Amino acid sequence: MITGCNLTLFTLPNYTIGDTWYVVDRGLIHCFFCTSPEEKPDWNWDIGHAISRDLVTWDFVGIAVKRGEDKEWDSQTLSTGSVMYRNGRYWMAYSGIRKGENPPSRKIHRVGIAVSNNLYEWEKLTNNPVNERDPRLYERLGRVNKAYSQWRDPFLYEQGESVYQLVCARNKHTDYSKRGAIGVATSSDMKNWRILSPIDVEPIATELEVPQVYTIQNRHFLVFCTSPDRLQPSFTNNFPDHQFRKTDYSMVGESPLGPFAIHGTGEIISPNNIQRPYASRIVKWQKALFLIGTVRRGSITSISDPIPVVSDKFGIHELTK
Repeated sequence: MITGCNLTLFTLPNYTIGDTWYVVDRGLIHCFFCTSPEEKPDWNWDIGHAISRDLVTWDFVGIAVKRGEDKEWDSQTLSTGSVMYRNGRYWMAYSGIRKGENPPSRKIHRVGIAVSNNLYEWEKLTNNPVNERDPRLYERLGRVNKAYSQWRDPFLYEQGESVYQLVCARNKHTDYSKRGAIGVATSSDMKNWRILSPIDVEPIATELEVPQVYTIQNRHFLVFCTSPDRLQPSFTNNFPDHQFRKTDYSMVGESPLGPFAIHGTGEIISPNNIQRPYASRIVKWQKALFLIGTVRRGSITSISDPIPVVSDKFGIHELTK
């Protein structure tokens, strides 16, 4: 049983590690992560693959999904995704952008799917990208100095016969300062997707990155990350003595598709934790829950050690002694 933080931290020599996502399968934890040579970060991600038997020690497997060729939709960079098992296969949703489409600050994110029978060998769908922002519902950009367009970080959630995809998005039909939203698309075959209106989420930030939904003991939780500069003053003013950080948050919902409301600050990780992971995921391992994300110390990026967490009617919280 994992009881605390060891700070061993997985790094990949000569490469950076970006956002991560996880699959537990037959006694192994599979970690997929954005990665690129250190001299070419951010706009040159591929998707790497590592495995572990304890959430602490990781073995690098190789590159799972590579960027497309020069004129393909994902030729510039790949970015954050998720994996689910459905109909006897593994499906990875990821976002990507195309080389030369626009200046870097105005590139368009779209979502594609790769499939695998074993989590090691992946093949992109021929009809990629499978979905992108509907301009009738969602706007492409928020603040003018924001480099990344919206409709990214897809998270797959299965409910009945349907699969829902949640993405970081901007709601076009609300007050400009409250447009940080969770976009939604749905599919029954993973290839054809219908874009839906945003989930009803308490508007605490201008951007909700890496959105995820978990159902734990019949409660529904939205997990996301954001930074202090994106938080709304109407929210932060409720906590005048609190020092907000770039960190992970949770909200509690009435269903997997909301509405979701925040309780207290909503922060998952204690301010006393010496780790500072971001874009973290919840991983169930040995009947317990752990939060794992990406840690940056100067120019070094790594996968954090697992942080034990618990859930209750107020959200998801670090398990502290």
